[in-house]
Amino acid sequence: MTRNRLHLVVALVIGSVVLVGGFFLGVQPQLAAAAANRQQQASIEATNETYRSELARLAEQSKELPSKQQELATLEASVPSTPATAAFYKEIDAVASSSGVTVTGITTAWAAAYAPPASTGTTGGVPASTGTSATPAPSGEPTAAAPTSPVAPATKTDSRITGANFSTIAVSIDVSGSFAQALQFTKGVQSGERLFLVNGITSQKQETAADASAAPTAGGTTWTLSGFVYVLADAKAAQVSQATENASATPAATPSATATPAG
Repeated sequence: MTRNRLHLVVALVIGSVVLVGGFFLGVQPQLAAAAANRQQQASIEATNETYRSELARLAEQSKELPSKQQELATLEASVPSTPATAAFYKEIDAVASSSGVTVTGITTAWAAAYAPPASTGTTGGVPASTGTSATPAPSGEPTAAAPTSPVAPATKTDSRITGANFSTIAVSIDVSGSFAQALQFTKGVQSGERLFLVNGITSQKQETAADASAAPTAGGTTWTLSGFVYVLADAKAAQVSQATENASATPAATPSATATPAG
């Protein structure tokens, strides 16, 4: 082999080594970096697509925000977080004016802790069997069906509502007026802005004064509605609010309390 050929072979070997080394030292890292960038870009694009879908969902839900806010305001007025007795009295006065009755007295008790209703545990209207078999009726004679006892509706309650976050205020309202007026008033207070559950109604006939020297009284009937309003707060906090509201109210508007606050 001549010297020139030897030099050529050495040059080719060196060139190959340089070429291979350049590939692994320069090109390969760039290719790996490009592949990693493409993978990262795909991941970012997938994340952006998730965000775009979420934004579209939130934008769609935001259209319902005004109606949800109105619904929330209605619920807060129905069962407020404070007794709000002044607003309740104004509502009663408005209903009384529209129905034609005269409110002669309002009595509210101190807030009491809500007691969830106990489950009745009924399994149906038919009493459980005692284990004795009935004597079959003679053949040919019709058999009367056993009477079925009335079934009370199933008790429904929410386990999230307890005495620790919910309280009741007993209310008694005395009004005078005719039967039709009292009926309209009862319907009005039960369908008003504040939730008022009426669970009792009594009536008493008013007598006109027979003696001319006695103070005249208007004839008619006095109706007493008893029931409950509710507060989304524990009883102690509601009682504190009641005391504050009563202290700031005028003497004529301050209700009489039928109980004392729990210590």
